[in-house]
Amino acid sequence: MFTGIIEAVGPIISLNDRGGKRYLKLQRPPSFEHITEGNSIACDGICLTVISLDKSSFEVELMAETLKKSTAASWKIGSKINLERALRVGDRLDGHWVQGHVDSVLTLKQIRTIDQTPYHYFNYPKEDAELLVPQGSICLNGVSLTLAELNPTSFAVALIGHTLQNSNLSLLSVGAKVNVEYDILGKYILRKQQLKPISEEWLHEQGF
Repeated sequence: MFTGIIEAVGPIISLNDRGGKRYLKLQRPPSFEHITEGNSIACDGICLTVISLDKSSFEVELMAETLKKSTAASWKIGSKINLERALRVGDRLDGHWVQGHVDSVLTLKQIRTIDQTPYHYFNYPKEDAELLVPQGSICLNGVSLTLAELNPTSFAVALIGHTLQNSNLSLLSVGAKVNVEYDILGKYILRKQQLKPISEEWLHEQGF
């Protein structure tokens, strides 16, 4: 479990394909001095497991399914990746609940500057409309963001200076693809509604 607050941006320093899997070695940030094998690291929003490490780097393994559902297949040596260690019990939750399970990949369609703030616009598929709410949370490349605009087929996020300085979102240009994870709370509510719609009778059964 993560919060979408990026701790570091690290470059990929090696990449190898073996046995249908991809193995990446990333530069280890100084703040990651206490990570160990088996730890979970969100890499551009993808929850990956540390399988080996040394003082200057750590290695993660990507399965074929991950490569199909995320931007990871396009990563190259030198690509700068947003990194976040897993949340610990007692930590502040400064972003929102992020699982590190990418739902899909979206394409950056437009960048507009409004009141000196860059707004990034993305189109979304019709079937995802129920997972988006005005001022709701969304995770893009592992970054917890708020929907600044929500339109029938697109949404926008506004990027503050801190986010631009401390993530790879500042490197995006029109046409770039990003990993998206929708709010897990919204997904659970939608699933519940699909299985058993919330009705007056159901609310009464729950004591409301």
